[in-house]
Amino acid sequence: MFAKNMTKNLLCGAALIGLISGCTNVARMGEDGKSPTIWQFNDQAAEDANLATVAYSQGNFEEAQRLADRSLQSNPKLPQALIVSAMTAEQLGHYNRARQNYEDLILLNSDATTILGSSNGKPEKMSTIAQKRLRMITLQQSKMVIEDDNGAKVFNIEDSKALRQSKSAIAKAIFMAQKKKPVVEEPTTEEQIEAAEILFDDGEQNVIARFLTLKELAENDLVTQEEFLNARSANIGALLPLTNGAPAFGIDRAVPSPDLIVERINVLKEATEAKAITPREFLAERNLIIETLLPPHPRQRAKRQLPTKDIMTAAKNLRKLEVLYDLNLITTNEKEKEKAAIENYLGINRAAATAKTTKPETAKPTEEKKAEDEKSKAEPLVPMVSSPF
Repeated sequence: MFAKNMTKNLLCGAALIGLISGCTNVARMGEDGKSPTIWQFNDQAAEDANLATVAYSQGNFEEAQRLADRSLQSNPKLPQALIVSAMTAEQLGHYNRARQNYEDLILLNSDATTILGSSNGKPEKMSTIAQKRLRMITLQQSKMVIEDDNGAKVFNIEDSKALRQSKSAIAKAIFMAQKKKPVVEEPTTEEQIEAAEILFDDGEQNVIARFLTLKELAENDLVTQEEFLNARSANIGALLPLTNGAPAFGIDRAVPSPDLIVERINVLKEATEAKAITPREFLAERNLIIETLLPPHPRQRAKRQLPTKDIMTAAKNLRKLEVLYDLNLITTNEKEKEKAAIENYLGINRAAATAKTTKPETAKPTEEKKAEDEKSKAEPLVPMVSSPF
């Protein structure tokens, strides 16, 4: 019964669209009052579009596509034929074809309405429906997270391409960090960026890109402060291995740029607001992205990095700390603790060395030292975020 009523409603709606468009000739039958009143459409394109609508409502998608195609051959700009063709193409998995038809509907921007594809079951402008459905196709064609051969969730991006994006993210972060400094003695140069890239291997650059992305999500209110803290604290050992536990396994893998991930979540938000996807679907994919980026509750952890007693490697690790600090990925206290741990494994007694070299007149903290101490105390661990998600 429901299917019959649905078919009847769609057919009536289709007939109404044909009348509004003014491209059909109508003849009334049954003047004797006994036979039912029939509306006959002489315009072949409109008639095929009506039949395509009925076929679609009955789940006969191949027939619906054939009739819609025939209608569009007669009238390539008939809104009803375009929307039936687009939605049928979606059902058959022909997303590029559906995209083209939806784009044509948006360009036409006619006043034609339909309940086909409407989110609330009420007549809605076809161009509006086309915009919503187009977002859905974009989401379906651009899945960011997939499962690898081992069943682990990873980002759907080529390693070489992702590494270029990681390098770009670090270069951008170095430039922005330099720009935010109150006094810039020298502008950021390509040599400085290349030096940072050489300092960190490919896996480390991927890790840094993940932390930069998490920070950008927080700054754009796309994650809550709690989510930021959980993901950061569970994986900070990737940046500070001697003073923290091992991070999640696999976070040294390729990762899309922060811009792409932020844009992806913003697209999901827009699709939710347009009712193209449900809030539950939005949260499910958003949470999956965060889980894949920096797992807040790792099921498997990487091997913990062992301390080095090689003076050259230790010096390199100290330089890495300075870069991480400049990128605002670690706090002053975290940097000092990790630095002390590196020096401790080298057998350096910092306290004794400081006591031996400190002169009486300089033992008293200078104004500069006081300012650094105050900054260290007041320095926030995370950006102030107020995400409603």
